[in-house]
Amino acid sequence: MIEQRVNKRIAKTILHALAGGTVPDNGLQYIAVGRKDEVAAIVHDMEQVEEGYSTFRLLEGAYGTGKSFMAKLIKNEALLRDFVVMECELAPERKLCGTKREGLETYRCLLSRMSTRTCPSGNALEEVLDTYFYECQERAGEKGFTKSDEILEDILESGQALRKKIEALPHGFDFYEVLLQYIRGYLLKEFERKNHALRWMRGEYRNRTEAKKALGVNAVISDGDWFSYLKIWAVLIREIGYSGVYILLDELTQITRNIVHSVTREHNFERLLSIYNDCYANEARYMGVILCGIPSSIHDRKRGIFSYEALKSRLSNSALQGDEIYHAPIIRLSMLTPEEFAALLERLEGMHALLHEREEYFSEDERIRFVDYEYRRIAAVNHLTPREFIRDFLTILDLKSSVRSGERMEDFLDSQKGITMSYSMIGAADDETSAGGGKYEGFTL
Repeated sequence: MIEQRVNKRIAKTILHALAGGTVPDNGLQYIAVGRKDEVAAIVHDMEQVEEGYSTFRLLEGAYGTGKSFMAKLIKNEALLRDFVVMECELAPERKLCGTKREGLETYRCLLSRMSTRTCPSGNALEEVLDTYFYECQERAGEKGFTKSDEILEDILESGQALRKKIEALPHGFDFYEVLLQYIRGYLLKEFERKNHALRWMRGEYRNRTEAKKALGVNAVISDGDWFSYLKIWAVLIREIGYSGVYILLDELTQITRNIVHSVTREHNFERLLSIYNDCYANEARYMGVILCGIPSSIHDRKRGIFSYEALKSRLSNSALQGDEIYHAPIIRLSMLTPEEFAALLERLEGMHALLHEREEYFSEDERIRFVDYEYRRIAAVNHLTPREFIRDFLTILDLKSSVRSGERMEDFLDSQKGITMSYSMIGAADDETSAGGGKYEGFTL
C-alpha cells in the first residue's frame, strides 16, 4: 500500500529528516496522523481569511510535541489553497521590536522567505510581482497597446481600485509610489530602478536620505511600522489574485524568557498586543498570523506572555469554553494517542521497507508492544514526544534491516540485550505524576 502512495525519493527524504529529529519539507501528508481538531480549526481560519477577515493563533507545545510539524502542515495547506506564506524563526537578532532594529530584521526575514505554490522554498517576492505585471502586460497587448508608455497607462488605469485600497492604509501612499517605480523598471527594462524598488520593499534602506536619492520617496520601512507594511502586502497580494497571506513565526521564547531586560520584553509584548488587536479588529485584512512557542513562553509568570496582563486577559480561555479550540486563540498540542502512534509506526515501517525492498519488519502485535513499552517508560505519560518516539523506532528499523535482521521486537526492547532508548525526562521533576505509566499503564489497542 505504501509503495502505491509514496515513491522512494520522498520516503528517503522523510525518513532522513525524522531520523535527525527535524520535520521534512515534503511528504507530510504521508505521515500526518491525529490533530484532526487542530487542523479543522486552522482550515476554518483559512476560510475566514479568504472572506476578508484576519485571524490570530498561538500553537503551544513542549519541545518535540509537533509544533514545527504542525506549522509546516499549515504552510502546505495554505499553499494548496493559493495563499502566500511568509515564515520566520525569531532569534536574538530577530524580534518584534528592539533597540537594534530587531523588528525590521524579522520583516526582512519574512519577505525573504515568502513562498507560493509554484515557489515553495522562499524568495518568491519578485516572482509574485513579475507574474502579475506580466499578466497585466498581456491584457494590455490584447487591447492593442504595444508601447511601454501605453501599457503603463493601461495598467495604472485598470489598477485604480487597487491604488485606492493601498493608499487608504497607513504608509500606503509611499508604498504605492515605490510600486509604480517597480512597474516602470519592469516595463522599461530599467533593472536598476526595479532593484531599488525591491530593496525598499524588503526594508533594506536604512534611512530616508538613501530612499529619496534612489526612488524619490521620503519614507523607509522601520522597526516601528513594519507590521503596517505587512498589512499592505496582504491587501496587494489578495488584489493580484491570491487568497491572502499567512504569517508563521516560530520560537516565541525569543521575545519572552530569552529577553533579560523587562523594558525590552514589555515593548515586544506591546507589539504583540498590537498585532493581536489588529487581527481581531479586522485591521489586517486577508491575513492569518500564527506564532509557535513552548508552554513556559506563554504561562511563565515572570517572563511569559501571561506576565503582561493585557495579553493574558485576551488569550486566556473562558472557563465555559472547555477544550473547544475553534475560537480559542491558543491551540495546545498534546501528545498523540497510542492509537495514533501505532498508525504512524505502520506508515514509517512501510516507507523503510520500501527503501530496503522488504515486505515487512514487524507484525501489528509487535508494533503495539513497542508503543506499550514507550508509554511505560519513566515520565512518558506526560513527557514522551513524537520526536523521541520516532527516533527510537527508526533506530530499531535500521538495526532490523542490517545487523539484527533475525530478531523480534521483544529482543530489541529487552533490558539486557536491547538498545539504549532516549529518555523522556523533560520537566519530569516538576510533575508529581511523572514516576509511572499513568493512565496508559497496560493499555491495549
